[in-house]
Amino acid sequence: MPEKQQHQQENYISSKVKLMEERCRQNRLSLTVQRRTILENLSSRTDHPTADQIYAAIQDRITGVSRTTVYRVLETFVQLGLAKKISNPEAKARFDADTSRHHHAACVACEKVIDIDAGLIADIDLKAADLDGFDVFDCSVVAVGLCKDCRSKDGGARSFKFN
Repeated sequence: MPEKQQHQQENYISSKVKLMEERCRQNRLSLTVQRRTILENLSSRTDHPTADQIYAAIQDRITGVSRTTVYRVLETFVQLGLAKKISNPEAKARFDADTSRHHHAACVACEKVIDIDAGLIADIDLKAADLDGFDVFDCSVVAVGLCKDCRSKDGGARSFKFN
């Protein structure tokens, strides 16, 4: 990673940790090593990891950390607005430290998830839609298909059927 990009990544992680500290204090939650380590790991990734992937990445750094702890901490981050839970076709929860409005594309073959800039998909006017009084405060689109690597395998002959 180029030095400038490395510096930007470090600043991003540092700002996420400061925000976590602030939100934990506001909600009277302990500032634990587990929370900090999990947030640092999540913030350093762009692959939208599952809880199991984060657990595998940090288990050597935190003695005795459990999968359950990782799941609970990630759910706490979602509640505190520090992460988003992403829906995807494989039905495994994936997490994203980038809480800005953006969308995702998910590959049904390799399970890769990538970001799509919110500007590339026109905003859906949910405020004007008749949603039976439902107050919408966020919207996320997940495009499901095959990534370019999986499409090129087998000459793009893979086909998936969704009901």
